[in-house]
Amino acid sequence: MAAVINVTDGSQAIIAIGNSSVTGSIGGAGSLEIPFVQDITVNASTGVTRYKVLDSSSEKAFTTPSTNQITLNCLVDEATFFGNAGGTANKVTNDGLFGVSNDKTLLYFEVSFNGDTGGTSKTISGQGYLSGLAPSVSMDQAVWITPVTIEVDGDLTAGTV
Repeated sequence: MAAVINVTDGSQAIIAIGNSSVTGSIGGAGSLEIPFVQDITVNASTGVTRYKVLDSSSEKAFTTPSTNQITLNCLVDEATFFGNAGGTANKVTNDGLFGVSNDKTLLYFEVSFNGDTGGTSKTISGQGYLSGLAPSVSMDQAVWITPVTIEVDGDLTAGTV
């Protein structure tokens, strides 16, 4: 029987970002682990182009390069969103999500499916650009929440942490 990844058993999905593969890895020196994540989606979508030919009643198809994204919603933490200007080696930590998006900074990321479990948690990593920030607040939602999208540049890589 397959092992189901359960994030309600005390472990959690984690995403770390940074301006290098070291600072963008979970547990990496100076990595920024986005706090208060409400949901996260890893989208690894192979592109497909369809066409028709005269000698067939069905469409034909061929694959094109993948369009990959990481999307999430999180509560807005002031230091994470605006940066801490703490002089770390991680530009993402210094500039925050808003600064990285505004500056169009290439970032590295790693998503852990069930925490940092000493070499047994499955991860997906890669590089890309931050977009889709849209912080909102209302009387019914009294804390700032923002969607975050990482538009992946290149391939996603599976690993463990």
